[in-house]
Amino acid sequence: MSLAADARDAVRERPFLLASLRAGVVNYAAAAAYLDLGDDDAVAAALRRFADDLPELESKSHDVMVTMRSGVGLVGEDIEESDDDPILSVAGVELAGGGPLTAIIAEGDVGSALLATVIARLDAESIVVDAAGVAGDALAVVVPRRQGAATLRVVESASETHYD
Repeated sequence: MSLAADARDAVRERPFLLASLRAGVVNYAAAAAYLDLGDDDAVAAALRRFADDLPELESKSHDVMVTMRSGVGLVGEDIEESDDDPILSVAGVELAGGGPLTAIIAEGDVGSALLATVIARLDAESIVVDAAGVAGDALAVVVPRRQGAATLRVVESASETHYD
């Protein structure tokens, strides 16, 4: 494999660097040193060529309705069972009404890119995410009850404008 291919692979393994290349805000010499793939000048040149081939990072507004539902928990752990439809279900683990958590639900123009933006912003705010997922036209993020309002603001902000 060539040094340029190694550089592209290394960038793809680091989504923050890929987004930075797409946004045009990378110091190529610093990125090459960070990746530590060998000849920094050659890696920096490869990163410049790779960045030229990437689509620009564009701001996208989404038509989304965001709601908050308090009192969510793990079925079988926080709550015995629930007659409510699950808010989120992954591999047989269900979150439904009746527990100590809060769910923020966004419906409409949602997808994995919006979920990634939401998770990154929540991480930046030091908000713990207990569960998250997206399917169809719904996105759900489950957090401790006390972090519900802050999470609601983050999801609303992210859905108004985020980058694809």
